[in-house]
Amino acid sequence: MRRKRQPSEAGPEIDSRSLLTVKQQKLEHHQRHSTPSCFWDNLSQQRLTRRTLREFDRRTVQPAAITPYFLIDNKDISLAKLKRFARQGGPSLTDVRGYPKPKVSVPSSPIMRQSGSRKRAKTGKDSDASSSTRKSSAYDPAFRQHLVDYRIYRSGRAQKPSNWNEIHNRLAQSRSSLSPSRFSEAAFEAFQETNENALTENKVMSKAFPFIAGSTNNPSQENLYFSNLEDLTDGSITKAKPDLYDGASPADLDTQIRERLSKYIEPSSNKSAPLLPNFFVEGKGHDGRASVNELQALYDGALGERGMLKLSSYIEPQSMQYNVAHTITSTYHGGTGDLTIYSAHAVESSSTQRPTEFRITQLNGWKMTGNPDAFRQGAIALRNARDWAKEKREELIFAANSNIRSSEDLAFNSSMQSPVSVLSRELTQPESETSADELSVPVATRLNTNQKASDRLPKVS
Repeated sequence: MRRKRQPSEAGPEIDSRSLLTVKQQKLEHHQRHSTPSCFWDNLSQQRLTRRTLREFDRRTVQPAAITPYFLIDNKDISLAKLKRFARQGGPSLTDVRGYPKPKVSVPSSPIMRQSGSRKRAKTGKDSDASSSTRKSSAYDPAFRQHLVDYRIYRSGRAQKPSNWNEIHNRLAQSRSSLSPSRFSEAAFEAFQETNENALTENKVMSKAFPFIAGSTNNPSQENLYFSNLEDLTDGSITKAKPDLYDGASPADLDTQIRERLSKYIEPSSNKSAPLLPNFFVEGKGHDGRASVNELQALYDGALGERGMLKLSSYIEPQSMQYNVAHTITSTYHGGTGDLTIYSAHAVESSSTQRPTEFRITQLNGWKMTGNPDAFRQGAIALRNARDWAKEKREELIFAANSNIRSSEDLAFNSSMQSPVSVLSRELTQPESETSADELSVPVATRLNTNQKASDRLPKVS
């Protein structure tokens, strides 16, 4: 015969987790992925976003007060009665505001149940309810305000770079591969169909965008996390992860330069990844937000232009190439078919804390799904911009490599001026005033008669 378990005389053990509010538990769930507090503390102006409200709740919502079990009068608790009360449904909540009335189950026939299930599947209420709660993006108005505080923003044509006309004219140059005879109406319709069926961002970039970009041999990477670059601001924002970027092969740039400027020109710790990125593309699917696309392009362009600026200042330390664009950043939205191309350049700032500003300027935009002519114009501009960015990379890399080779040659020539060679030239000069008797004297003695050897021989650095 089994013995009944006697009720414990000690008070019921209370789980502190169960006393936390549901809201506080959700906040703890997001805490690992939340933006650092310094991001919000340093904003010059707070924007009303989902992330802002979440941070407000994190700072203000407190967990429910926990009453320790040893403060409860155990004499007033009957554990057996409490369990019986709970099994019977607990206290009535009918007088609580908002408490739903109990649903009365109505018997239905199998046919009604099947039609009801088909109706739910057709309307998709469950999926609509789940999709109505969107994840808040890190690229929101608060992110934009953060970039503005660090003098990184989009500017109009009134503040365009000094080489804006050069870039604009280059984008308009014709390409035989996109002439009407080679890119036909049927090819455009194939692009339209592919773009329409590519719903997600990955599909847009992998299926539809190649129609626009064409084929190239440029070193490039997709969705590479820029984990190696020095933070552009204070380290409180997410690292960049462009959908596509072009760079240079690591073997093209001298090893010494790569090591010295690694935090600015090598985006990844993977040393085989293309370096010195200065051409970027950010894409969005049909439901993607264009404002997020633009912020990503702004962020990418500033990072790329900073690397180009660092390399140019390495070549000529006394000069900074302000007001000159070296970087192209672009966006494509699969839902609207909009292609937009920007240039990025640096401007000298009046602030002592942040001496450099970064700006992106729109070069042009096209509705790629509108008609074949609009597609050709946009695709020509993007491919020309890609070639122009490659030329700017190659110019800086060639100048940097030439600069360091010149330094190495100078150091080598200096090292060849050894004390022995200089002494040999002095001893073998054809018109020497030294007599034959003096030549018979040991070298060390003859040097001491005039001055010390260390004073006569050139110093080698």
